[in-house]
Amino acid sequence: MTNIKATKIDEKIVEGEMQHIGLHCQKVLEGFESFAHQSQDQINKKQKSVSKISRIGRKLPRIGKTECFKFNSKVDFGIQRNSLKRIGASEVGSMFIGAESVSKLMLDRVLKLLGREISFEENLSMRKGKILENLGFDEFVRMHSDEIFVLHKNKYANGIDKYNYFKKFKGRDNLVGSTIDGWFENQEDEAELLEIKCSDNLYLKSAVIEYNKNGNFLENKYFFKYYVQVQIQLLCTGLSKGNLFFLIGNEAINCVIERDDKFINEVMLDVSRMEAEVSSIAKTLRAKYDIEDLDLDSLSELIQEGIESSEVYKDFSESEYKDDFLEFVRCTDLEIDKEKDNRLKGCLSEISALQTEIEEAEEIAKNRHTQELYKATKPMKDKLKSRIDEIFAEFSLMEHVNYCFEGNLFSLDTTKRAIKDRFKSLSGNISFLASSLDSVQQWPDIATPIVSA
Repeated sequence: MTNIKATKIDEKIVEGEMQHIGLHCQKVLEGFESFAHQSQDQINKKQKSVSKISRIGRKLPRIGKTECFKFNSKVDFGIQRNSLKRIGASEVGSMFIGAESVSKLMLDRVLKLLGREISFEENLSMRKGKILENLGFDEFVRMHSDEIFVLHKNKYANGIDKYNYFKKFKGRDNLVGSTIDGWFENQEDEAELLEIKCSDNLYLKSAVIEYNKNGNFLENKYFFKYYVQVQIQLLCTGLSKGNLFFLIGNEAINCVIERDDKFINEVMLDVSRMEAEVSSIAKTLRAKYDIEDLDLDSLSELIQEGIESSEVYKDFSESEYKDDFLEFVRCTDLEIDKEKDNRLKGCLSEISALQTEIEEAEEIAKNRHTQELYKATKPMKDKLKSRIDEIFAEFSLMEHVNYCFEGNLFSLDTTKRAIKDRFKSLSGNISFLASSLDSVQQWPDIATPIVSA
């Protein structure tokens, strides 16, 4: 009956008898025609994106048989995962972001060496990440379709990971292995890594934006951890370029990371050091105890004692990643003549001092009325804004560039809402050698002392 009615309506339209169809019916048909057209466009785009995602998880090119492990899709993934003895690329960054992280990592590594590894269990965050991972692939292809020839998920059809890579490092066996999310062939027939992360952390989002502006990967410890992961994944896969793709809140943001062999070498020296230490702890415990007779809690306590007495652990737990890896941030050396050199030193020192004063004033007044806070900080903020504007004009500086000036790394970003955030010193408080401060010119109309020789 429905088909007969539809046919009659079609016949009336074809015969030019649209006037006999009610106005409401005409509008419905017009709306349907528009909807059908839009839907087809969406379908075409979807098909284009899907067609660029390979159904077969191909192995990366130029990877030897002894440089990867292929998971069996029919065997329990947890059992296979536990059989891998190398430290994972996603774990490496944990060495640098605090005592708690490095302690947990060393504990897990010793337990693995002793054959008493805690069974792998997915937490809610991991399950959420897996569900959103497919959305990440689709969104990445949608946003970068013109750059992609074909994308390969590192998965079997049933969603099980397919390859763990550990390409040799300097001709030697690699201490690290990586089960990547995927990779793609770009339009220049080059392979690029793809790592997908899902988060609702607004501080992480800020760090992602900061990295894309000026290449600073030290803004946030979790972004730094992911940056380390991608650099080590590039080592494990032999690739030169990685894409760290974030789904953060309502936004999708991609960070392109170029391989940095000097950075990788520095990280791998620390990995070698830590692995040697956990091997030593495991060897000592085997010599002292019958490991099989100890329950997991007792064994973990003994391991923890060994870790906390370790000099290597102390070094890692007390280190500051921003200081240790500052030299690897991409920057431009700022070279100016002698006269302007002294003026810039005075200006940078003053800006740094004003930022500190504003922060101290905000801390004191944060529990007071907003109007009091505004009155307390406005004169300092006005001075700070003036100085930032002056160094832009005086020294022809550009935004979103990391400048290196006598060991001080800094950048400028006038898009920041807070005035005190428009100048960022990556190397902490601005300071200069005493010998270079003798003739530093202080800028006029500032009552606060800027430099003390």
